Amino acid sequence: MSQRQEELANPKKVIAINEDRPSPIWPVSSSALSAFPSARVQNLAQPKKTSQEWMEDRPAYSIVSEGAKKASASPRTLHLAKPKHKASCSLPGTPNSHQSSGKESSRSIKSAPTARTESLAVHKIEHPEYQHDLPVVRPVPSSALHTQATDRVCQLAKPSPRRIISDVYDPYKISPAAKHAEASPRIQELCTPPARRQRSKKM
Repeated sequence: MSQRQEELANPKKVIAINEDRPSPIWPVSSSALSAFPSARVQNLAQPKKTSQEWMEDRPAYSIVSEGAKKASASPRTLHLAKPKHKASCSLPGTPNSHQSSGKESSRSIKSAPTARTESLAVHKIEHPEYQHDLPVVRPVPSSALHTQATDRVCQLAKPSPRRIISDVYDPYKISPAAKHAEASPRIQELCTPPARRQRSKKM
């Protein structure tokens, strides 16, 4: 056995682990008391400085300056501060503009609609065979009250019977008839895989 193998065969040395401190107060070593921090540690210990572009939020109640109190508005500002009149806001061709102007062109008075415009203006006529929806509350005719259902209707109205499954029922049990059944030639033909999937076993 080589020296390296003997070294690897030796058990791993157990490193002594200090137990947890019994109290949050413990004596500080003299080296830690007399230690002096480096320039990098002192640089990291400095608090973060505020950016020069930082501005404090404005108070909820702002203070109006004396210049703003004594300022006078220009004629243009006074003109823009006036409310708009409804007559001036109406679009051309609307009834408001006609009423405000009071002028109607003679051409619009004498103009007559075309036959196509009149045909399009006629409302749509309902189809003669159209039937409106029946009202929710309506009288039931006497023929429906005294009618009798046929045997076929009674048969269809019955719910389909369901087999009662007992605790002894085994859904995986195969019947003797299914065990002795023989498949037809057509079923055997369908069960046979295609020729492209048939592979001969290698001996």
